[in-house]
Amino acid sequence: MDIFDEYTPFINEFKKTRSLKRALSVSEHLESVHKAAVEWEIDLENVERWLGSSQYSSHESTALGFMLNAKSVLERVESQLGQTLIGEIRFGPSLMRFDGFARYDLGSHSVWFGVDHPDADHNYLNVLMAHELSHVYRDHQPRVWESLGKPLSQVTRTEYLDAVTPEEHLISEGLATLFSQVVFPQVELHVHHFYSPEEMLWCLNHHDEIAKAIAKELKSDGNVWKFYEEGSVKIGSPSRVQYYWTARTIREWLSQDSKLDPVTRIVNAHSLPAKEFKFLYE
Repeated sequence: MDIFDEYTPFINEFKKTRSLKRALSVSEHLESVHKAAVEWEIDLENVERWLGSSQYSSHESTALGFMLNAKSVLERVESQLGQTLIGEIRFGPSLMRFDGFARYDLGSHSVWFGVDHPDADHNYLNVLMAHELSHVYRDHQPRVWESLGKPLSQVTRTEYLDAVTPEEHLISEGLATLFSQVVFPQVELHVHHFYSPEEMLWCLNHHDEIAKAIAKELKSDGNVWKFYEEGSVKIGSPSRVQYYWTARTIREWLSQDSKLDPVTRIVNAHSLPAKEFKFLYE
């Protein structure tokens, strides 16, 4: 994948002008981020104050340090997958909200990383990169999208989004959460879930309740995206519990195949369509 640095010209422009609007106009890609920020109703005045504050220097340092190491992270991921990934990686500002996301269109990906995210440190960004690149790898496995009946190179972003079922969402995020653990096994578990240690402990202590809530949703409305919200299981439950539940359940399900080592099992599972993860339908 090609890597592009949109962050450095952004932050240099901001330092000169102290204008977030001017800094976001230095490239068409940043203008797209600006548009998304407006649609998400991000408080851009607050972001501008944050960028100009004394505390921001530590976030800038984290961002610059990560970008220097990013190529080696990409190579580490690709070595685990055994192939070169297709698409581009762009580093830019988080606007205090965007940390990472992969955008699919016509058989390729553009992966965005908000490298100055307020929650991010070096481990967080390494894990995030492995997580997002897992999505890239899975989305280029023909069997995952065989129901569309057309080559991946002809699948538009709209068709791709329309084809993401609740089951596919769960499997994709669960595998991505597991895969980052394969790439960076030395990083603590809560970081792979983008949790605080307390949030991770809540999930571990309430596993059965999470499982029941997700199973109920799959059998009714199928709105597993509701679990992005805090308190979706009960008061005190953190966001993204579907990542935690699916990652743990996939790991347990794959462990039944003792013929392959755990890493190979996780990588191979990326090529399976969601319908083959039988535990979703039990």
